Amino acid sequence: MYPTTIFLPVRKRGLILHAGAAVILLIGGGISFWFALQQKVGSSFLILLVLSIALLAPLTIVVYRGYALLKASYSLERNGLHLVWGLRSEDIPLADVEWVRPANELGFHLPLPALAWPGAILGTRTVEGLGLVEFLASDSENLLLITTPDQIYVISPDDPVGFMSAIQRTMELGSLMPISHQSARPAAYLQTVWADRLARISILTGLGLSIALFVMVTLRIANRDAISLGYDIYGQSLEPGPAESLLLLPVLCGFTFVVDLIVGLFFYRWEDQRQVAYTLFASTMLTPVLLLIAVLLMT
Repeated sequence: MYPTTIFLPVRKRGLILHAGAAVILLIGGGISFWFALQQKVGSSFLILLVLSIALLAPLTIVVYRGYALLKASYSLERNGLHLVWGLRSEDIPLADVEWVRPANELGFHLPLPALAWPGAILGTRTVEGLGLVEFLASDSENLLLITTPDQIYVISPDDPVGFMSAIQRTMELGSLMPISHQSARPAAYLQTVWADRLARISILTGLGLSIALFVMVTLRIANRDAISLGYDIYGQSLEPGPAESLLLLPVLCGFTFVVDLIVGLFFYRWEDQRQVAYTLFASTMLTPVLLLIAVLLMT
């Protein structure tokens, strides 16, 4: 049996960049939010709160792209080529591969997709003279073009010369049992989850309850200068602090919502793990309900 050869994308620079960006966004967003809690409701409070949200919002994208890069691979076997990048995967029969060529041999500069950076050169675009081009790459210096009848794929193996030699040898051998052309895209996967009534209702309900928590907290702090956020070991209310500190609850709720949603989507991919996914989707409803009760009971 002809062995599978696995080539990895150039990863070191991209992983360092994503890890550094994630740490900066997390620390920056956390510090901005902490300073916001020290302010009275006003322009300074709103600016710091918006800044914290602006820093924390892209954190999920950065973490996912870093994870996708860590798990990315280009696997070559006698029957086909498997491209994997996060939730995106493509199985290409070798008979469909027309040619493989370095991007620097095109004779013109290959334009990169929008929002591309080291470690995450991802997306599709139409290039004059080439047609539809999809990028599953991490390094613009090692780009290889794989041409098929439908479109062109751009990859960046850490050993481009070795990859080209290996695919040439494999194509010369010919396929014994060609694989079928299969494509898995994140958008199609999310549509599958959305079509699941139980998952959709759980997620939408959790989102609605999270928004309701934010509205209730906003109304609660509007007429208060200070509020106690708990009790001591003797059952006495803690010393009241700035009422704005109550905004910690919807932020905590939003964070748990995103984490439960992402982890739930991860487990949903496997049929035997669907119950775990449904439990996590249900957790998006449980957390805001508990926090809503807590806000209602605050004096």
